[in-house]
Amino acid sequence: MSGVGNTSSGRGRTAGWWLLSAVTLLSIACSASAPSSSSTPPPTPNPSSGSAQQPSPTAPPTLPPAPGPASQGSFDSVHAAQVLSPTVALIIVSSSAGTSEGSGFVIQSQRGTSYLATNNHVVQGGSKVQVLMPDGRHYTASVQGMDVVEDVAVVKVSDDLPVAQFADSARAAVGEPVVAIGSPLGSQGFGTVTVGVISALHRQLPDVASSGNRNSEALADVLQTDAPINPGNSGGPLGDGNGRVVGMNTAGSSSGTGIGYAIPSRIVQRVSQNLITGKSPGHPYLGVCFLTIEDALAENRTVKGYGVLVMGVAAGTPADHAGIKNGDVLEKVDGIELNNGQTLGGILQLHNPGDSVKLSVLRGNDAVDLTGTLGDRPANAATCNSTP
Repeated sequence: MSGVGNTSSGRGRTAGWWLLSAVTLLSIACSASAPSSSSTPPPTPNPSSGSAQQPSPTAPPTLPPAPGPASQGSFDSVHAAQVLSPTVALIIVSSSAGTSEGSGFVIQSQRGTSYLATNNHVVQGGSKVQVLMPDGRHYTASVQGMDVVEDVAVVKVSDDLPVAQFADSARAAVGEPVVAIGSPLGSQGFGTVTVGVISALHRQLPDVASSGNRNSEALADVLQTDAPINPGNSGGPLGDGNGRVVGMNTAGSSSGTGIGYAIPSRIVQRVSQNLITGKSPGHPYLGVCFLTIEDALAENRTVKGYGVLVMGVAAGTPADHAGIKNGDVLEKVDGIELNNGQTLGGILQLHNPGDSVKLSVLRGNDAVDLTGTLGDRPANAATCNSTP
């Protein structure tokens, strides 16, 4: 079983994972301390004096989801790379342990200030963050905010930079061609482009292997791709055929070939926009423990319907207030079926705490419609220890 926000890990998902930030000087970019989502390291934005190029035109500051799925017609990786590559940066992070490198991409630019999205594990613990763009412009950046749970961070520089456009990851399709852009092996692989497809939707990454002494994380709903991604790709974009961002590369499998993972663009947008405006992103919380149907069947349980089997409801939680009971089968959230791989955590991640959601459950032979108001997951939220 598992608590919502840390969805059921399922069987056979204990293989090792590696995070994708490249490490140099035998060091790591992460520390044991986990800053809050609103923490900001001391460095302030400061473009290097050696950057003499004219700034690019200012792009609109809003981050609306673009239509998907990806490209129309034939897939052209050259076109996708030409569109997206100018927005992708090498991020160099210095800490007491040394220097490490990752990737990021520009998501907003307005009136001389640009914001780049990257992974939290790329910048966590850093005392100095530098951003190098493909055209040679480089900056000392400040960290606008970090979200440890979703592994998303935003850094800020003083200049107008070309902005990446988002695709709607909710409309991504299995088999859809994609490009991964970033800096595997750090500066040695700056601006590398690899090509593959979206291999699967709604994957879960429980107990992602930590780097050094960094706490492990659990990502509730990610895209799987076979586009080669390697250390140094962390925080870089996974783009569709039109050069729009469908996800943020974050981890790869240490026990398989051609298995990489990206945080869906909708989640990156929600979290990064909150960080830009100085708000805590919040972590939508329902408060149930559950088994997926496949895990329930594997335990020889008799289950009707589809979705997730509720095994526990914590007192006083949104699930409790909504009237969810042990033994309910939660089949839909806001009309979206928990079927064909769609995860409960994946749906909830698209919401903010305080949002109202419609919950369709099967209680015995009866269909029951409930309404719940999502909470913000507390730090001491109960966990389910009997994860199947």
